[in-house]
Amino acid sequence: MITSWRDFDLSKRVKNIIKAFNREKIISPEEFCIIVNTPCYFGFGNNKRPKEYWEDPEVMVKFQEDAFMSHLSQVDDDTMPYFMPWFGTGVLASAFGCPVKEATGVGDDPGVSGFVVKSLSDAAKLKAPDPYRDGQMPKVLEFIDYAKKNSDLPIGLTDMNSPLSTLMQVCGYENAFIWMYDEPSAIHHLMAVITEAFINWVMVQKQHAGYDLDETGGLQGIASPKGVGVWVSDDDLITMTPALYSEFVVPYYGRIFREFGGGHVHYCGNGSQQTENLLKIDNIRAINNSPMGNSEVFAQLVKKAGCGRLTIQIQDAAPWEIEAYYPALFEAVDDIRGLMLATFIEDNLGMDNKGNTMTVNRDAIADAKRVIKTVRECVARKL
Repeated sequence: MITSWRDFDLSKRVKNIIKAFNREKIISPEEFCIIVNTPCYFGFGNNKRPKEYWEDPEVMVKFQEDAFMSHLSQVDDDTMPYFMPWFGTGVLASAFGCPVKEATGVGDDPGVSGFVVKSLSDAAKLKAPDPYRDGQMPKVLEFIDYAKKNSDLPIGLTDMNSPLSTLMQVCGYENAFIWMYDEPSAIHHLMAVITEAFINWVMVQKQHAGYDLDETGGLQGIASPKGVGVWVSDDDLITMTPALYSEFVVPYYGRIFREFGGGHVHYCGNGSQQTENLLKIDNIRAINNSPMGNSEVFAQLVKKAGCGRLTIQIQDAAPWEIEAYYPALFEAVDDIRGLMLATFIEDNLGMDNKGNTMTVNRDAIADAKRVIKTVRECVARKL
């Protein structure tokens, strides 16, 4: 990780991030790692982006550079600047042939609009895509190449929608779940093909960005130390039984994390049935969870997977009632070793204390300062 950017000294931020990943004991609230992403690199829930944001790399790079200049000059947290080549959550699926809906710029992002594997015959014929020809991949590489040449921002990976979530995009939920029971060999074939395509796609991005396999400029709003080279966004894990996840997911994520030195798994909501499975994934370094107001379930996650075992990252869309949400969340947690906050403050979207989204109109910088103050007070009480 870089220790400075332009005129900003980032060394304290780096120290706090490494401390969280090493799950070291902290002795003061200022050592607790807090990352508050403002403004967000994505369009969903945020103010209007120019259409050129997804068409012209200069526009996307400048937007993110300006955002970090504004944030670092006003907010004293542990956010680290990096360029996110953002094209929604369907880049890998688009390369397998899924149609993509273009972003309008008004609170949305590019997204998959249909699936392509509609039969077992289609599943058998699925082949790995070419990053230089297929779907949105060439566009992502164009933006990475521009940033590498024209910007001083470190470069992260585009959205890493997991092989499981990509499976659902490629063949649809109904087919995926029916085949898990009736045609398990077809699911294993699809997961193997998607996993190898995922690995190759990450490798190609790292080659263009200039990183070793076990390092990157940023992962889902978080700069990670060497040895944490990838992340998977696995929201669909909450829909599955532990047995299905163990058979069809755990081995494939172990394959990915071994390739890149280690990684973290993201999911939103209550995935408590999968905690033991997550702990079985080879080289998993962190669990990135959006608790969505369920403090009791989150406390159980920390108790089973945290407390010196794995780093636990609290994500969430930032709550609207900041001073009520975080005290309730931290009150249920006994051990804060390896715990870190990595939230996103969206311009027009907040979360109530039960995890429901709500339309708001917020000052992201002011609310970021409130988040930091409130969380540090929570940590102080725990210490």
